[in-house]
Amino acid sequence: MTPPRSTSVRRHWLWWFMLVVLVVVAAARLRLLDFPLERDEGEYAYAGQLMLQGIPPYELAYNMKFPGTYLAYAAIMAVFGQTPAGIHFGLLLMTTATALMLWWLGKKMLDETAGVVAAGSYAILAASPSMLGIAGHATHFCAFFVTAGLCFMWSARQKESWPRIGTFAVCFGTAVLMKQHAVIIAAWAGLAFAAGKFFDRKDSAAKKILSVAFCAVAMLLPLALCCLWLWQAGVFTKFKFWTFDYAREYAGGVPLAYAPQMLVQGATRALGKVFLFPLLGLAGLWLVWRDPRWRGSRGWILGFCLASALAVCPDFYFRKHYFLIALPALALLAGAAISGLQKLWTEKCPAIAYALIAGITMAGFSGIWFVQPLQQVIRGTSPVDHGLYGADPLPESEIVAKYIADNSASDARVAVLGSEPEIYFLSRRHSATGYIYTYALMEPQPFASQMQREMIRDLEAAAPQFVVFADNIMSWNRRPESDPAIFNWWDAYQTNYTLVGMTDILSATNTVVVLGTNYIAHYPEAHGSALEIYRRK
Repeated sequence: MTPPRSTSVRRHWLWWFMLVVLVVVAAARLRLLDFPLERDEGEYAYAGQLMLQGIPPYELAYNMKFPGTYLAYAAIMAVFGQTPAGIHFGLLLMTTATALMLWWLGKKMLDETAGVVAAGSYAILAASPSMLGIAGHATHFCAFFVTAGLCFMWSARQKESWPRIGTFAVCFGTAVLMKQHAVIIAAWAGLAFAAGKFFDRKDSAAKKILSVAFCAVAMLLPLALCCLWLWQAGVFTKFKFWTFDYAREYAGGVPLAYAPQMLVQGATRALGKVFLFPLLGLAGLWLVWRDPRWRGSRGWILGFCLASALAVCPDFYFRKHYFLIALPALALLAGAAISGLQKLWTEKCPAIAYALIAGITMAGFSGIWFVQPLQQVIRGTSPVDHGLYGADPLPESEIVAKYIADNSASDARVAVLGSEPEIYFLSRRHSATGYIYTYALMEPQPFASQMQREMIRDLEAAAPQFVVFADNIMSWNRRPESDPAIFNWWDAYQTNYTLVGMTDILSATNTVVVLGTNYIAHYPEAHGSALEIYRRK
């Protein structure tokens, strides 16, 4: 039996360790509050900005994602302001809340050690640069609502009630609104609840059916309310096309035969620098079977972990930030590993080993978190070190947006020929077309040429005051088989415009910025990865 004083010391040590981890991660996020918005953040921020103006999603901003993250961004910006710093501060609060929920869940499932390890692991991994965790991705919001759903679901397992059932179901349904990938986790939650009711001998058949039906209705309620809202706003047809018809074509872009290769590449990029935590997670999987405290809950936790892993996989693209959705499961497995080892050995060695793992991982991130200037974090310092985003024009988009805002009326229309939706948000100008990304126009999918024609019609009808042409690979992802129609159109149509500015990325440390007709005459042609600003004659 552990002496009371020893238990108290260990408990206080655990509390202090969790607090230190949360404070260090929060300090890192605070230093990076002004980090330029990336493309996904620009999309969410622009759609959220439009919503704050009373303009519904899919009217001036098309994308294949459900609008949950747009709503979340709108809420964050309503409280903390329509700036990158405001958005990133809201992200800090949300990821910290997710970590604290995992602490509660780990403590309830096993013990305080499991809770502290789960919270610390999530906080560190969710801010991982290798998973682009410092940016506000939709998968962060998925993880938040999935974790909230888990907490209420676990509470309902201990003492069932209609409010608890309804709350956990609504949380999982809301996670799906954040990103469709979460539908796999929501499906697991529904099936796990139904299976639990089926094997419950206390309730009558009628009550079992009623409970499962109530859970299903509550889980579908967020999507149903979303569809009703979009239908009343007159954009349901666009919503359906982008989130179902086009999304289906996009999801089929990677042949099944390439999936294993893509998985290895994606996992290596996302988890390579935090590999100690996946190893800890594997130990947790083993200990779930060995630890008697999991008796009666093994299937539940393992089912959740499997669903979380599968949620990374639906379209086989395995992008770095997709792995963020699986972090609550990985954090809980890490908690199970350390708590289980401590239970087996009755020594402090597992906790000390975890502290070392956490410390080594945070030390590896310290350069990006606390030392490197933002420009170096984004772009690196050499042809070998590409930073987090390489030649993506993140800081350059801020320059372009400010120039447009300073040289146009607030009701001016703007077009970006490329995939830089952050320019719309930062300039606070409406887009002349709903095509805020141009990737879909270049993809080998049946709607590509139709989309190009529609975008061209939008631009000709709106005659935007400014057009930003993204003369870089990242904004288009053009393929040899891509339809060149929109480029041919722009070659002819740009005679209606005058080149008035340019940001030209020549190397990791050299970006040429030329603004104004008097200066652009001396630098009329891009030599690197450029954003070209055109003003209507």
